[in-house]
Amino acid sequence: MAPVRSRLTLKNKIDIIKCYDAKKQSVRELATQFKVGKTQIGTILKSRVDLLRKWCDENVNGETKKNFIEGKGFEIDHVCYEWFCRVRAKNLPISGPLIQQKAIEIAKTLGRTNFKASNGWLEKFRKRHNIAYKAICGESSSVDHDIVDDWNNKLVEICEGFIPKNIFNLDETGLFFRALPNKTMCLKGENCSGGKISKERITVMLCVNMEGDFETPLVIGKALKPRCFKNIIVNDLGVTWKANRKAWMTQELMKEWLSNFDRKMQGRKIILFLDNATSHPHLNLQNVKLAFFPPNVTSTCQPLDLGIIKNFKTHYRINLLKHVISSIDNENIKKPNVTVLEAVMWTTAALKKINKETVTKCFIKAGFPGSDNIGKLTQVEDLSNELTKLVSTIYPTNAQDYSSIDECLQTEDLSLNIEDIINDGMSEDESHDVEQEEDSTDGVDEEKITLKEALQLANKLKTFCLNKSDAVSLSLVNQLQSNFEAIAIQEKKQTKISDFFFNK
Repeated sequence: MAPVRSRLTLKNKIDIIKCYDAKKQSVRELATQFKVGKTQIGTILKSRVDLLRKWCDENVNGETKKNFIEGKGFEIDHVCYEWFCRVRAKNLPISGPLIQQKAIEIAKTLGRTNFKASNGWLEKFRKRHNIAYKAICGESSSVDHDIVDDWNNKLVEICEGFIPKNIFNLDETGLFFRALPNKTMCLKGENCSGGKISKERITVMLCVNMEGDFETPLVIGKALKPRCFKNIIVNDLGVTWKANRKAWMTQELMKEWLSNFDRKMQGRKIILFLDNATSHPHLNLQNVKLAFFPPNVTSTCQPLDLGIIKNFKTHYRINLLKHVISSIDNENIKKPNVTVLEAVMWTTAALKKINKETVTKCFIKAGFPGSDNIGKLTQVEDLSNELTKLVSTIYPTNAQDYSSIDECLQTEDLSLNIEDIINDGMSEDESHDVEQEEDSTDGVDEEKITLKEALQLANKLKTFCLNKSDAVSLSLVNQLQSNFEAIAIQEKKQTKISDFFFNK
């Protein structure tokens, strides 16, 4: 009789569940195949839901043999790991004794005065969260390829049962929305992780599925009602506008967005991949399953980081430079200015210009299962030539430096305060909308234009396009004029017929 192996790893347990589901083997057959007792097989099958959740959702070490700790011990473990991720996000080295010291401090805060962060506890903590000593002491920018390989092996299983249009990725990026190439020399080499280099920044949250369809972007500014938003419903421009004092993502904003996204996806089976940022809460949603990337691997595993965000920012800066260059010869404009309103419109325009094939290829490069005819991505759509030409038109600056000036811009609070971590990392001044005006650089209030004046301007634009023989612009102006005329007809319908004929 074969010796009974009483201890199984999490991966072994998942293999047992797979065999049971695929081959419908009996408990006796599984016990013989895996050399364990029938009782142990029965316990594994009863706990299949919890085991699959840990395997797919929590990025745990597949070689672990012990169950997760519960109660106060779980709280200490959870808060300590959150603290560990925040410190690593700040590119600070962490030693084992430092983790032990912080765990004791956390335990006292939680009322566990008898807790001892022994060397054994540290080793279990490290294995539970798949933390290698080389990751603790090594360079912050290095990626553990073993973790990446393990994640890629799991990814096919995690995506099983989800079609490409229901596989989404979400991430935030900071944007210096007014930055021009002549400012890159002073920005280059400076650390902008705290967002102190320029107050003129916004945070843009992008969410896209594997087929290249973007959800409405969430744009976070510093003012709830900037001066340039007067008489405008900004959400009608194709974005969701939010604000706080630092233009950062918070858990409160993310919870609200996820709840709305879940309601929108009613009737669909969705999986949403996102990183383990402190502003990303772990929620149980009805229609959307949240899947979190392992720590410190998003640069190689997250589709948005593999070219989609860069593509978006390049399109945005092309729009910005076109605006600046076209304003140079305008005598009425002393200095080209960019408002938050224009930044919002260029954001939506940039997303529309991103090729769906580019998005799909980024998912494939990140390891997501896809069609064989798509192949592996060698490079995303190359926009460098167009950007270089625009930059060289007015600025003797490297276009690559310009396109990456806000690449590492911080998008959330990375506070190391334990109380903040326990309370979901939400600081009071950022949990409420800020109802204030932007700086005077947003320009003066525009005079409100009537519908009659808008129609007259459309006619002038049509004449201009005809004189220039510009068929593309003429088509757009015709559509614009048609939309204005439809608004005029709608307004007439709201007026009584008698008022229309007998109005003096």
